[in-house]
Amino acid sequence: MNDPVKIAEGVYWAGALNPGLRVFDVIMRTEWGTSYNSYLVRGAEKTAVIDSVKEGFFGEHEERLSKVCDLRSIDYIICNHTEPDHSGALYRMLELSPKAVVVCSKPASVFLQNILNRDFECKIVGDGDSIDLGGKTLKFISAPFLHWPDSIFTYLSEDAILFSGDVFGFHFSAENIFDDLTPLSGDMRESQKYYFDVIMSPFKKYVLDAVKKVRSLHIDVICPSHGPVLREGPREAVDRYEAWSKDILNVNDPKKIYVGYVSCYGYTKTLAESIHSAVVKEGLRCEIEDISACAHEACAEKIHASDAFAIGSPTLNRDALKPVWDVLTSLCAFRLKGKPAAVFGSFGWSGESIRFISDRLRGLGADVIGSCSSKLKPDERKKLKPPN
Repeated sequence: MNDPVKIAEGVYWAGALNPGLRVFDVIMRTEWGTSYNSYLVRGAEKTAVIDSVKEGFFGEHEERLSKVCDLRSIDYIICNHTEPDHSGALYRMLELSPKAVVVCSKPASVFLQNILNRDFECKIVGDGDSIDLGGKTLKFISAPFLHWPDSIFTYLSEDAILFSGDVFGFHFSAENIFDDLTPLSGDMRESQKYYFDVIMSPFKKYVLDAVKKVRSLHIDVICPSHGPVLREGPREAVDRYEAWSKDILNVNDPKKIYVGYVSCYGYTKTLAESIHSAVVKEGLRCEIEDISACAHEACAEKIHASDAFAIGSPTLNRDALKPVWDVLTSLCAFRLKGKPAAVFGSFGWSGESIRFISDRLRGLGADVIGSCSSKLKPDERKKLKPPN
């Protein structure tokens, strides 16, 4: 049965479960499905719903909500984040809750205009704004780029509950929605880090900004938009996000250079080794790796974490090889902007791979500072120098 779950007096989980989901947003593995979490907060005078669900799951969502309130009585619909897995069914909510006012950030209001394609009453909120439901006060915290420009947190001060949008959650579906009732295996805990890496890691600076704001709050429960409600260790979730984001602050560490390559006959490998040797002689840390021998997501993360990088591929049938493209399509433009890059490779007669890789990196915002190539086997009499 689709029953709501009580979190605190007047506070309920009323979302929807998608246990069969195995791929999210085309690119993300979801071995344990996901949930589209929505919450109802009822005060003495007003009622608010925090976030909607993905289109196609509204029936389950409506059934849960209707067991704790008359949908016509809903006064506010808070949109912490307008990605369609949290707003796709919002138009159905507005049809059944005609007096409801949508509460969201200014960027969210623009996105919703293009999702709903209809007129709706909207209240714009930001840092320090609040709504009194009658003994239940919703306070709003700006959390931009976590992971869209529109994101906000909603804090229920009387119950010390933080509704955190996509932050602090992960893809997991379980009837027992509380973390203490859903023991997590090691693989599931790895899923939390995987969720962070894919969705939040491009925005580590913004994660740290949000963590700073959250640290000032007394929090007993975190209610994210995906996965379990965190009532056993909400502070630990904040600590994890802070630790995972702090690598961007290690500005005093020696510079890290990453050299990744694929090689058919060892010619491009020879170029890679020459670059590696030249970089090390400059006193820099440098990792060299055969891209075809490791997961492309791991290679992409090493590029993201580097201070500069070089990518190499031979040309085969007038193109770079597939493992290189797998890495290139896993890179995040937010984390490459302005990062120095170099491209290298061997070829037999045409040599397009260097141009294609360079164009892709420039399109992502990397600063391609140079390239080197070899027609078939590199001539060891010619010395390579690292780009300045």
